[in-house]
Amino acid sequence: MSKLRLILALFGLVFVILGCSNQDQSTESRALSMDGGTEDSYKAVSNMKEMDMEMEMAADDGALLTTDFSSDRMVIHHGNILIEVNDYLKARNEIQGKVKSIGGYVVESYYHEGIDGQLNGSMIVRVPKGDFQPLLEHLATQQWKVIEQQTSGNDVTEEFVDLESRLKAKRVVEERLLGFMDKADNTENLLKISNELATVQAEIEQMLGRKQYIENQVEFSTVSIHIQENSLSATIQGENLNTWERAQKLFIETINAMIRVSSGIVVFFVGLSPILLPIALFIGAFLLFMKKRKNRS
Repeated sequence: MSKLRLILALFGLVFVILGCSNQDQSTESRALSMDGGTEDSYKAVSNMKEMDMEMEMAADDGALLTTDFSSDRMVIHHGNILIEVNDYLKARNEIQGKVKSIGGYVVESYYHEGIDGQLNGSMIVRVPKGDFQPLLEHLATQQWKVIEQQTSGNDVTEEFVDLESRLKAKRVVEERLLGFMDKADNTENLLKISNELATVQAEIEQMLGRKQYIENQVEFSTVSIHIQENSLSATIQGENLNTWERAQKLFIETINAMIRVSSGIVVFFVGLSPILLPIALFIGAFLLFMKKRKNRS
């Protein structure tokens, strides 16, 4: 009886050991399977995160923004100067020649003449940034009088650097969208990517235009020159100009006035002749009668 119990106990122990071994193998198998699935899931999630990061970078204009500003600051200079001259046209021609000689150009020029013959006007010129201050000094040392002068500067270094950074980011987005278009597997995705690409390219064109505008404004400074003619000089010059022509004009006007007066007198007497003629005959007869009467006396 005791032997039978011992044998049954041994069999039970063997079954228990085998059962535990199978359970461990099953658990290990499930664990390996779960590990493999987790790794695949991790890869999938990683790919999705990478794609999301790419799309986030595509939407983020400042992804490549940097604060490493150049030591050479970019400044837009503008100057205003008011001068008084004796001869407006002469001063204007001299300024235009000076601006052209230093590689600048005239943007706008106009003038008007006052009632007393005085000329006033202004010019807007653009000159290389290195000649901005020398031009103002040149204008201040000429024979004319400087009444007012003002200069200002606008530092656009940070804006320009930020613009370049965002432009680089947009270029990267453009390249990635072009790559997505090549991999598009259906028409819907292709249209969506095409629309996004068109939007990005339009933003790139706007940034390029702004970048070129800033570069031009920095390389060429703007000077507004206001010119007014001296009133006394303008009056004296007006009296001495065109003397012979003015004399001829006055002579012709005098002859015309005399002709008009003579014509008026003739018209007056001819027009009133039906009345004036009887009156004149009556007066004449009366005077003749009085004269004869006086002679008889």
